[in-house]
Parts: sequence; C-alpha cells; structure tokens
Amino acid sequence: MKKTKWTTIIGVIVGVSLFMIGCGKQEAQPVDIAEGVDKCDICHMHVANDQHATELVLQDGKVLKFDDIGCMHTWVKEHGAEQVNTQFVRDYYTAEWLKADQATFAYDKTFKTPMGYGIYSFQDKAAAEAFVSEQKTGVVMNTDSLNSHPWERTMSEHMKMDMNMDSKPSEGTTTPKSHH
Repeated sequence: MKKTKWTTIIGVIVGVSLFMIGCGKQEAQPVDIAEGVDKCDICHMHVANDQHATELVLQDGKVLKFDDIGCMHTWVKEHGAEQVNTQFVRDYYTAEWLKADQATFAYDKTFKTPMGYGIYSFQDKAAAEAFVSEQKTGVVMNTDSLNSHPWERTMSEHMKMDMNMDSKPSEGTTTPKSHH
C-alpha cells in the first residue's frame, strides 16, 4: 500500500511539473542596468540607471537597452514588433520597471530626456495627470496614443550646453596667465 501511495505522489509531482513547463515560458523580466558599461542599442550612448532607461526583451530572450523611450521606439520601427516579447519602461518618480503596455505617458517638447524625445513614463494615469498639471504643460498619453505619436526630437537646453562646452572658448574669453 505504501508503494502505491508514493507512486501516486511522484506521478502527481511529475504531472504538475510537466503541466507547468508545457503551459508557457517564464514571464520576461527586465535586467539591471550597468552604468558606464551598457550602451543604447540605437544611439550607442551610455544608458543611465534612471527613469529614462528602457528595455526590450526579444522573443529569443535577448535584452536590448535604451537610454530614451524614443530610441526603443526607433528600434521597434526598424526591426519589427514581432521580434519583441515585452517592452519595459520606468516610472518617472520611482524608476521602477513597468511593462510599457501598462504604463501611462506624459509628453511635451520641453520635457528633458537623454535624446530629446520628451516622453516620461508613469505607473498610473493619475500620476501622469498630476505631473502635467504641476508642470502646466504637456499631454497625457496611453500606449495607443504613443503608437501614433510623431516621435520628433527636440534639442534641449542641456544638450546645447553640452555641445558648447566642447567647443573653443568664445571670443573675448581669456585664459589665466601665470605671472612670474
């Protein structure tokens, strides 16, 4: 009688295990960003571990990282959505990972993002609406409206400043001289 009981228990365990394996793959998960190492798969800039980082998990399990949601959109447009398992964005306030299709977005050309797309992600619609209200500018978008968004880049003031810092000193600027 004991042998039959153990055979039944083992049979149930094996059956449940096979059922779980056969019912689908493990859900795709975002991976950690290695600042100073990871580069955007579109613009090749370093990806900061912040609220602007996004990721794609492809059907084959490969993870692509982006420094701006606009770069992620560009990759999908160039390579096709059929290769994508899951898109991840980060909540603007907490930087927690969210599935892009469950997030709400805020856009304004004045919102500063790494590549100038001006789109922030939020965990819920109320947070996005509150942010837009607080900023007194911008529009709240869902995934559908994001898909029809024109995806134009704007040069933010901080990008202009970064470019100017790389150039020669402007006329009339003096450099310190040593006095002996």
